[in-house]
Amino acid sequence: MLRPWVNVGNVGAISMGRLRKLTSAREIGRLARPSRFYDYTRYRPEIKFVRNRRVVRAPNTSILLGRRSAEPDLLLLQMIEPHANAEDFNDSVLDMLRTLEVTRYVLVGGMYDSVPHSRPLRVTGSARGWTPPADFGGVGMGRSSYQGPTSLTSQLTDRARREIGIETLSLIVHLPLYLKLDDDYAGAARLLKALSSQYGFGSELPEIQMGERQYGQVAKAMSNNPQLQELVKRFETEYDQRAESATEQQGKERVELSPEIEKFLQDVSRKPDSGNETPRQGGM
Repeated sequence: MLRPWVNVGNVGAISMGRLRKLTSAREIGRLARPSRFYDYTRYRPEIKFVRNRRVVRAPNTSILLGRRSAEPDLLLLQMIEPHANAEDFNDSVLDMLRTLEVTRYVLVGGMYDSVPHSRPLRVTGSARGWTPPADFGGVGMGRSSYQGPTSLTSQLTDRARREIGIETLSLIVHLPLYLKLDDDYAGAARLLKALSSQYGFGSELPEIQMGERQYGQVAKAMSNNPQLQELVKRFETEYDQRAESATEQQGKERVELSPEIEKFLQDVSRKPDSGNETPRQGGM
């Protein structure tokens, strides 16, 4: 997962935190000199008390190893988007994938879309070098038609396939743009269920109940907000029509992004970094 790009609702970080617990993952590496890639006036270090000692913790990219009783084991790569030397950053990630003989590179995250909280959250994805099962957790697989701003780390998916020859997968959950929760547990639960359909983590996930409680509170807020009621009703209609259209066009390669997603990505690229920004750690 990559912060802050495509990590709205902190869904990537929450999902990684759950995978860390499910696999008892332990850290096996991190950047030795992260300031080569990060501007610490934009990603702020933090002071923490550890065993009654004040310790300065700097934001960093880290690698964790999760052992499983059945293959495959998992490497959890918790990336922070670099401010500088992004090409070197990407090269180092690819070197790590080669050295540790990774067989599949998976990117998880989330973005806002014109979807209602009252319907199952959509997950779209793309796979290269392998064919996911037809019932892959209800994920809409295809090739994105998006053109516009991105993170340079987006090169990793293509380069991992082209230069190393490993399988790739991306999974992006679409979140209601009118909620914008700091921690969207329903979105994280949707990602985890999609991953579980492939890796067998099981369905007993605390995020499912936490997400249901979060979204359940929206109905109370809507009772006194006619504008929100109308917006949700319109999104429900669009969602249902899109679902019908997707059923009719199963097997086609493209996944169209809504105008709201494209505008969201455009806005993110133009938004100046806050001098007080600290990347959210979520469940990690």
